[in-house]
Amino acid sequence: MSELICNELAKSYSHFQLYPTSFQLESGYLTVLAGKNGSGKSTLLRCLAGIDPACTGDVTLDGISLKKEPDSYKDQIGYVSEELTYFMEKSALENGELLGPYFSNWSMERYYTLMDRMNFSPSKQLWQLSKGEYMKMQTCFALAHHPRFLILDEPLEGFDPVFRKNFLSIMQDILNEDVGIFISSHITETLKKLADYLLSMSRIFLSSFSFISSKNAVGFCCPRSLPKAWYTLPRSTWKVFSNSTASSPISALPLSTLPAAWMP
Repeated sequence: MSELICNELAKSYSHFQLYPTSFQLESGYLTVLAGKNGSGKSTLLRCLAGIDPACTGDVTLDGISLKKEPDSYKDQIGYVSEELTYFMEKSALENGELLGPYFSNWSMERYYTLMDRMNFSPSKQLWQLSKGEYMKMQTCFALAHHPRFLILDEPLEGFDPVFRKNFLSIMQDILNEDVGIFISSHITETLKKLADYLLSMSRIFLSSFSFISSKNAVGFCCPRSLPKAWYTLPRSTWKVFSNSTASSPISALPLSTLPAAWMP
């Protein structure tokens, strides 16, 4: 089992600030990151992936620090985002041949296998791809170097409903390999049967859950594995996944606060 620990991760822009955020994820589970536009989901994922070096705080993966050992850390992280660029004038196959060997556990055979399973043509130049095809290519590339955690920023939006089912089947296989998956998405109905945890981000004051924060409030719930009666339990019985802080509280959310689609 691998553990991804986010410790006081923060990022400031002229128009937005991701306030210090802390939480812990375990491999073998799929966690959905939800929140309104502008709540900081993509910013958080970029910081977790090590794409934005200007973030403060730190992330560790099995003791490997993003700040102290960035190359070793990134070697164990797979990141998928529409904002991420490759060699756009080259094909997916050429990108694999050029960039893949920079990862210690890269497998060209696995890259081929995943592209075939996603019904993706490796010969197209990347600039010719639709958003959905680009997400397929990136997911194949990210998984081809055997990451311990896969971080996906809104990958489902470009997929048609038929392929979404195939994609979730692939994600289930990845979970069975004890890889952790952290995915942001607005399409929660598609993910409800596969997701283990929901992490929600907002900029509101969650006083009903004893959160001492008016910034990026974060909480966990488990929509799939807990009985319906769980949300009726007193607050003292809620499981705390990591130590709460004033700037970034982490605690379980009662299922009664979630949309009906997330009820078990």
